[in-house]
Amino acid sequence: MKDDKTIRRDTVDLTDSRETRKANFVVLAGLDIGRKYDVENDEMYIGRNEMCEIFVDDEDVSRIHAKIESTTNYVYIEDLGSTNGTLVNGEKIKRHQLQDGDRIQVGSVTVLKFNYVDEIEDSFNEQLYNAANKDYLTQVYNKKYFIDRLKMEFSYSKRHDAPLSLMIFDIDFFKKINDTFGHLAGDSLLKQFATTIDQTKRQEDLFARYGGEEFILLLRNTDLETAISIGDKIRKKIESTQFTLDKKQVPVTVSIGISVLAKDNFQDYHDLIRAADKQLYRAKEKGRNQIQHTQDQKDANIKLNLVK
Repeated sequence: MKDDKTIRRDTVDLTDSRETRKANFVVLAGLDIGRKYDVENDEMYIGRNEMCEIFVDDEDVSRIHAKIESTTNYVYIEDLGSTNGTLVNGEKIKRHQLQDGDRIQVGSVTVLKFNYVDEIEDSFNEQLYNAANKDYLTQVYNKKYFIDRLKMEFSYSKRHDAPLSLMIFDIDFFKKINDTFGHLAGDSLLKQFATTIDQTKRQEDLFARYGGEEFILLLRNTDLETAISIGDKIRKKIESTQFTLDKKQVPVTVSIGISVLAKDNFQDYHDLIRAADKQLYRAKEKGRNQIQHTQDQKDANIKLNLVK
C-alpha cells in the first residue's frame, strides 16, 4: 500500500504553559450563550450599562454590577454594591480571586465561566460561537440569533414604553445581478453589502442576515424620525459605494422598510416584522432605492411576496 509509511516531520509543541494562556469569560447561561470576553484591560466592568465591557441585558443586573481587576498574576472580581449581588460558584462575594473554571452568576439567569485558555482553545470556542450565531457567508448574525434578541427587546420595550425600530433591507434587482454575473459574484455582493451596512450602522444596533438578499436591523430606544435618518444614511452609503463583481464596478441600491413600536401599537414581534416587510414591498413598488415606514398595526395584517 502507498500509504503504509509514516512521514517523519519535526514536531511542534502545541501545548501552552500557564504563562502563555490568556484569561477570558464565556457565557454559559443567559443571553448570548457561548460569547467570550477576553480580559484585555487592567479593569473591566460587568453590568447593564452598554458602556460595560461585559454588557448583560438583564433587568436583575445592576447598571455597573461588578468590576474585573487584572494584575500580573491574578484576576479578581469585586461586587460594586449591586442590588442582587454577585455569586462565584454559588456563594455571594464582595471580592474574590478567580480560579480557572470559576462560575460567576449575575442576575437571575446569566452565568459566566472564567477560563485560562491557549490559542487553540480560544480559536475553537470562537468557531463554536460563530457557527451557532453567525451567517456562514456574510459573518453577520443569523436569523435565529436575531429573532431571539428581538423577542427580548420587544418585551423590554413594551414594559418600559420605549420605542423600538426595525428595518428590513433588500438589494434591488439582485436576481438580475445573479443572472448576469453568476452565483459566486452574487455571494461576493452579499458579503460586500453586509460589510458596508455593518460598518455604517450604529455600534449598538443589531444587524443580521434575514434570508437570501434580505437583511434586518434592530434599533433599540429609537423613534421613527431617528430610524428614518439612520436608514437614509445607510441607503445613501450603499448607493455611493462601487461594489466589485468580476473585476467590474457595479452600482447597487437598496430598498428599506421600517416599522416602529411605540405606545403599544404592535401586539407582538411578529407584527413588527410583518409591518416592516410590507413597507419594504411598498418601497419596491414605488421605484426602489427608497425608504417606506409605518407605526400602524394594520400594516402587519397583510401577507406579501416581495417584488425582487
